[in-house]
Amino acid sequence: MLSDYLGIDVGFLLLLVFIVAFSVQLFFFLFFFIRLVFYKQLDTTNHNLPVSVIIAARNEEKNLIANLPKIFDQDYPEFEVIVVNDRSWDDTADILDAFKRRYDNLHVVNISESANYSHSKKFALTLGIKGAKYENLLFTDADCHPVSNKWITKMSRSFMRKSLILGYSPYQKKKGLLNKLIRFDTVQIGIQYLSFALAGIPYMGVGRNMSYNKELFFSVGGFKSHYHVASGDDDLFVNEVADHVKVSIVFEPDSQMMSLPELNYTDWCNQKRRHFTTAKHYRSKHKFLLSLFPASFLLLVASFIPLLLTQYWMMAIIGIAIRLLVQLLILNKPMRALGGSDLVIFAPLIELIFLIINPVIYFSNFIIKPTKWH
Repeated sequence: MLSDYLGIDVGFLLLLVFIVAFSVQLFFFLFFFIRLVFYKQLDTTNHNLPVSVIIAARNEEKNLIANLPKIFDQDYPEFEVIVVNDRSWDDTADILDAFKRRYDNLHVVNISESANYSHSKKFALTLGIKGAKYENLLFTDADCHPVSNKWITKMSRSFMRKSLILGYSPYQKKKGLLNKLIRFDTVQIGIQYLSFALAGIPYMGVGRNMSYNKELFFSVGGFKSHYHVASGDDDLFVNEVADHVKVSIVFEPDSQMMSLPELNYTDWCNQKRRHFTTAKHYRSKHKFLLSLFPASFLLLVASFIPLLLTQYWMMAIIGIAIRLLVQLLILNKPMRALGGSDLVIFAPLIELIFLIINPVIYFSNFIIKPTKWH
């Protein structure tokens, strides 16, 4: 046996690895994720402060037709909608002109195509922010629609000077394995960034549903520090400002923005590749914590399998059972709140699938460059 040859108990070493990984996993569940179980949205009010909703759109004619009316139907006393038409070559401009005749609180910023200059989504958003009439800004995408007519009310009630409000945006439920993977991934990421924010470690938000004010944006020079990165108008901005502002989270159903999921694996993988590319610019402490959870889970699984062939097999089974029980008990409520009620029972299995998928997508970035804002 290998243990006899080396003079060490390989089974015991595997057990030590298992125990360390198990302890790290429990730490994340009982220190971070459990905060969402007991979190109650504060019943605060912003006295209906006026809000500027900002949308950057490129070739989004169909989505604008479907989703803009739901934003204008918001039950909120004073708001404007700014759509930045970023070099669209479809009928986006004509669609927006038609909406302008119908809604007097719609303002359109047009960006023309230039052969000598290219830019990312951040430029379009910056123009929208500069053109906003109101101090308080609420961001979403053209392919999203509010779940209710209380979206602006829920997302803006925590407004204060230099405030940052992190919302949530689930993906629409459809049939098929791909949809389950997309929605599970979104729920898992949501649980992470929302619970980390509650723990005083905000590291990201989603541009489909987040809010801050002009003063905060211009106090850090906008997207200046990471303008060279094509993506990151949401998470890199949060990464930069979160330690210096009051951060609130809002994820109750009426506050959510529903998004359209990718319909094929290639588009979804490209989307995830862009996220991984952006994440490498996170602060070191954020990268460490975000990699620690999946790495410890990988070690847990990798040590569990050979432990079944040792005298410590019972301890390994008990450890996995405890981890599974804690996972289901703690994540049940947050997953349901974030639109993943049908995914709770499949969570352990899908988690194992992502144990393979995520490293493959991550390392593919070293071979193929992710696509840019288009």
